[in-house]
Amino acid sequence: MAEARVFGVVAGTLAEPRIAYLKQRAEITPELRDSLGEIDPTLVFRYSGRCENARCGQFADGQCGLGQRILEQLAPVVSALPSCQIRATCRWHEERGDAICLRCPQVMTRVPPDQTALRSAARAVVAS
Repeated sequence: MAEARVFGVVAGTLAEPRIAYLKQRAEITPELRDSLGEIDPTLVFRYSGRCENARCGQFADGQCGLGQRILEQLAPVVSALPSCQIRATCRWHEERGDAICLRCPQVMTRVPPDQTALRSAARAVVAS
C-alpha cells in the first residue's frame, strides 16, 4: 500500500478485536518485523494508506465504498471519538464524519475469518 503507516495495534480479544491507537507515528523497522517471527504484521498493526481513488476496488461514485459499508453495516463500538493521529487526513472521516470514528476501532487491516460482519463490509466492490 502506497505511503502506508501504522497508527494502531490490534488489542481486545479474539472474539472482539479492537484497535489501540498509537499516540505518535511509528515505523515498522526490520528489527520489529523480525521480532514478529512468522506473524504477518497486518494481523498485529492497523495501517492507513494513501487513497488510490478509482484504482481501488473499494472506490465507487467518487467516494470510499468501504467507509460507507462500515458506516451502514457495523454498529458503533465506542461512545467517544478515539484519540486518532490520522483523523485530520482520514478519507473516511472527511466523507462520513464522526460517526465512522465510533466504528473504526473494530476495523482490522487484515480481517480475521471469524469476523463475518466486518468481512461482509470489507468486500471489494465489483465493477459492472
